[in-house]
Amino acid sequence: MPTPAPLASRDDAARARALLNGAPANTGERHVLQVGAYTDVDKVREVRRKLEQAGLKTYTQAVEGQDGKRVVRVRIGPFDSKAEADKAAAQVRKLNLPVSVLRL
Repeated sequence: MPTPAPLASRDDAARARALLNGAPANTGERHVLQVGAYTDVDKVREVRRKLEQAGLKTYTQAVEGQDGKRVVRVRIGPFDSKAEADKAAAQVRKLNLPVSVLRL
């Protein structure tokens, strides 16, 4: 005799109700925005100040560039959906700053 399938968890039921009510499916993908990569520390401060004055929380990531110089990436996020990331990217564009949406 076959084993019956396990009952759905409360989380599964809540997720199903949300989908039926039109909520977007959470694919488990996360996104961040990159608002430039700079070698000039003053430029990093300027960009972060501009973003944070607009209500966007930033963080930085320091990496070694191709020429061996230290490069500081200015980022925002992470976001749980591409739609959220795209909405924040639109805010960044209104500040006349470059922005890329990156999938983690």
